[in-house]
Amino acid sequence: MAPIIDWFLALLEHPVKIGITATGLALVGLLTQGTLIDLWNLKSEQWKLQKRYQETLKYNQSIQAKIEQARTSDKFIGRQAREKLDLVKEDELVFIFENETAVPLSVLTPSLHL
Repeated sequence: MAPIIDWFLALLEHPVKIGITATGLALVGLLTQGTLIDLWNLKSEQWKLQKRYQETLKYNQSIQAKIEQARTSDKFIGRQAREKLDLVKEDELVFIFENETAVPLSVLTPSLHL
């Protein structure tokens, strides 16, 4: 027991060693409680959320631009109607192509013989 007490008393004479030891013990205590790990996880989550927020802002700006274009341009609305709803203008020529005759699937794939 005496060597431990002598070591401790010798340690008290060196404040830098005491500071390093105290810092090490505090770090070990935080790690065992999980506080540092929780802090790291929160910081990581914050980075992810900030990135997602920036992506959402960019998407929002693109949607706002489309809305503004739709408000101010009749051509935009007409083009969207033709593309999305398959509408045509009056006096517009429309070509309708029929599908070729369907080939049976058995002709296209080799049959398996067991």
